[in-house]
Amino acid sequence: MDDRNIRRFDRATRVQTFGRDYAADIAPGSRADELFRELDPIILALTEAKVGQLRTPVDKAELIKALSLDFKDIARSARAIKLDDPAFPNGAYRHPRTSVEIPVTTHADSLLNLLEDAPTDTPAQLTAKAALRAKFIAYELPADFVEDLRADRDALAACNTGKQSDNLEGVQSTSAIDTLLSAAQSIITRLDAALQNKYSRDPDKLAAWKSASRTERPPKKQKPDDTTPPPVA
Repeated sequence: MDDRNIRRFDRATRVQTFGRDYAADIAPGSRADELFRELDPIILALTEAKVGQLRTPVDKAELIKALSLDFKDIARSARAIKLDDPAFPNGAYRHPRTSVEIPVTTHADSLLNLLEDAPTDTPAQLTAKAALRAKFIAYELPADFVEDLRADRDALAACNTGKQSDNLEGVQSTSAIDTLLSAAQSIITRLDAALQNKYSRDPDKLAAWKSASRTERPPKKQKPDDTTPPPVA
């Protein structure tokens, strides 16, 4: 995504978060409720497209860096969970401070073994893993953080086997991303009408909605300083 589309995407995710935070205000089956529900699959598709575009270059160093970022987020959350539950084994989530591929992939596989549902898991194991993931999500990790970790791990494996291009067939084109963002824009415009009406007598919630639904402006380019003296000949 270019900078403009990233700002549009960020706006859509803020609106989605607002809908979840203020869900108690939204009447089930209302037009606003329908619109928030319509936004969810669009953001999911945009997230997948964004991740795919970021992984298009076949660059092993960048893929290892992406995994390292996943590790840091998970380890940071594990330390917080440990404060809630002293018995929590946060050492299993401590990330390797290295960019060497073997320990990086070994740690990724270890995390996936702990967090990701497996075809051979029993119902009890699936329930336990869902509860474990919920502890991390409670600390604001994305609901699909395990899927992101798996995607990064698989991208590195594909890079090593020379099959990266095959694994990128589902990457959204720029035109598809524009179409999704336009659909999100249309939904937000409708929501804006509904929520400005709803919160017209509640200035705090109205301000929260306006903050969530605004589109960030690009940073202004600095003008040349006319007072800078000319270079000495």
